[in-house]
Amino acid sequence: MKVCKLAAFLFAVSLVFACLSASAEPIKITFADKVEVDAPSIYMGDISRKIEGSQLTESQLEVIRSLKLKSSPLVGRPPVAIDAGSIRNSLKIAKKALREIGLEPSSFDISKKTKVLVSRKSMLVSTQELIGFARSTLLEELTQRFEGGEYQIEADTSMPNLSLPTGKLDFSLRRLRSQFLAGRISVYLDILIDGVKRKSVVIPFDVKLTANTLIAKKDFTRGDPLVIKDFEGSTQTLDQARLAPVQATQFKQIRANRRISTGTVLISNMVERIPKILSGKLITIVADFNGVRVRSTGKALSDGYIGQEISVKNRQSNRTVVGVVTSSGDVQVVVR
Repeated sequence: MKVCKLAAFLFAVSLVFACLSASAEPIKITFADKVEVDAPSIYMGDISRKIEGSQLTESQLEVIRSLKLKSSPLVGRPPVAIDAGSIRNSLKIAKKALREIGLEPSSFDISKKTKVLVSRKSMLVSTQELIGFARSTLLEELTQRFEGGEYQIEADTSMPNLSLPTGKLDFSLRRLRSQFLAGRISVYLDILIDGVKRKSVVIPFDVKLTANTLIAKKDFTRGDPLVIKDFEGSTQTLDQARLAPVQATQFKQIRANRRISTGTVLISNMVERIPKILSGKLITIVADFNGVRVRSTGKALSDGYIGQEISVKNRQSNRTVVGVVTSSGDVQVVVR
């Protein structure tokens, strides 16, 4: 009986020593010679082909693979070298994380000859792709501003192709300056990877606008009403245009808001709608007193459009009142 117990004890001890010797075996990692990475950082799993060690658990392997070594190079930059020394330093830095899973930096057998070249994965974005997006977006914006013509848009194609980090690619055109229809313009295009702006490029465009224009056949002064017979229609290609040319369909109750010389192409900032009430004219003032409508005459102190408040001087009382211009051309005064 004693012999059996002794044999069992010796067997158990041998198992313990076997486990201890097994756990003492170093962890060997087979490294790649060259790798490409997507992320801004390089991890042990990125450069490892195989991790070998007796009785290593999956959780231990996961921690080993997640050990950060160094930052990856920027796209287009030369690869960085990771050697045995830098790996050992990274293991020492990760000592706490290794001990939490029962390992030590000394548990790893790193060959002195280890050297891995790590470069950043990239995708090529062609010049034509950038210009194509910018041109179509520019055309859409200009057409919204003025759709009564045809645009010719030419781009400077001398810009190079771009190497960018991998990911979901998007473009965003920055807002154009407000007063532009034709001429030379530099548009700013933001390039986004996975929703984050990575780069911005400037693309110069030359824009021409072919449109129907109206040319003044006589001189006009500020306030003169404009009628279509006083203008000559012409189709022109404009190399420079900040605002839209006035079209024949817009000739309804408009007047000049500045001096217009003979031969001038009529554009939108030269005209304005003729107000319902003109400054200095006699108009009817309407006021309601306890359900009784009272009418009087007054002089408009400013131009007024329908729905706009203007000041009127009552001819009888010589008082100035404020009222709202109605569609009939009267001024409705609210009595409080």
